[in-house]
Amino acid sequence: MINHLIWAAGLLAHLLLVIVLLVRRRATRFPWFTLLIVFYLLRSVALAATVRFSGHPVHQFANTIVDLTDVLLQCAVLTELTLIALRPLGAIRRFTLPLLLLASGILIVMRLAPHHHLSLRSSLAISHFLLAVLMVEWGIVLAFLIGPLRLSFRSHVAVISFGFAIYSAGLLAGGGYFTTGREMSDYVFFSFFRVCIYLVIVIFWSIMLWLAEPAGQTQSPAQQVGRK
Repeated sequence: MINHLIWAAGLLAHLLLVIVLLVRRRATRFPWFTLLIVFYLLRSVALAATVRFSGHPVHQFANTIVDLTDVLLQCAVLTELTLIALRPLGAIRRFTLPLLLLASGILIVMRLAPHHHLSLRSSLAISHFLLAVLMVEWGIVLAFLIGPLRLSFRSHVAVISFGFAIYSAGLLAGGGYFTTGREMSDYVFFSFFRVCIYLVIVIFWSIMLWLAEPAGQTQSPAQQVGRK
C-alpha cells in the first residue's frame, strides 16, 4: 500500500512539473531538464505497467537501458545548467570552470568508489555517484558566484541547480552508494529518505518555475548590457 502511494505521489508530482514547464514555457529555456522530467514520468508509468500486465519485474537488460538513459540525460541537464548560468563570464572561465569541477569530481570518485570487479552495472552506479558529486559541487560554486553571474536565488537556473544539489547531498549523506554490511532497515530508511527529499524538491521546482523570475533574469547578457 505504501509503495503504491509513493508511486502515485511521484507520478502526480512529475506530471505537475511537466505541466508547469509546458504551460509557463520554461521548456524552451530548459529543454534537457524538461526531457529528463518527461523521461521520469514515462519511466514510472512503463515500469508499473510492465509489472501489472506481465506479473514479473522488468528484465535486467531493460533496466540497464533505462539507467543508462538516466545517466546521459542528467549529464545533459548539468551541462545545460552550467552553460546558462555561466554566460556572463568570459569565454576562458566558461570553459575552465566546468573542467575544474569535472576534474575534482572524478578525483573524489576515484578516491571513494570501489574499482574491483567493474561491470556495466557497477560503472553505471559509479556514474550516478559522480553526477551526485558534481551536482553538489555545482550548487556550491553557483551559490558563491550568484552575484558575479547577475543571478538571484529565485532565478530559474539557480532554483533547478540548487534542487539537484540538495537532492544529491541527501543521497550522499544517506550513504546510498557503495555501502556494505547494512541491515535491511537501513536500506528501507534510505529509500524513504531519498523519496521524501525528491518529492519535496519536485514540488519546490513546480512552484518556483510557475512564478516569474526577478526582473532581468530571463534576458541575455547582451540585452542587459544594452539597457545600461
